[in-house]
Amino acid sequence: MGAQENEEDAAPPPEKKKQKNSKEVFFSVLPDRYEPLIEEVEEEKETPEERRRRKEEKKRRKKKKYKKYRKNVGKALRFSLCCLMLGLQNMASTYSAPVSAVVTGVNLNACSKA
Repeated sequence: MGAQENEEDAAPPPEKKKQKNSKEVFFSVLPDRYEPLIEEVEEEKETPEERRRRKEEKKRRKKKKYKKYRKNVGKALRFSLCCLMLGLQNMASTYSAPVSAVVTGVNLNACSKA
């Protein structure tokens, strides 16, 4: 009996079929002096030389920007490494010195040259 029920469900009844509908379409009248919008490709075309010059200028600006960035990051890394080394030296001298000895201040002038 289960096979017969599946066959009946497979074919949809004619009442449930989608009905055809018409769509509403709007028309507009063009003015008498209508000029189509066409981009003037010929005037805006750039020559290969201009394109090359523009790309070189873009590369130059990018290179200058990255050079400045590398310089600043290098300075920051050198300064932090110097401070880390001074901190480690200070900590080592504190642990190796006797308890009664007082360690003087840290010399950061060595880092300022970086």
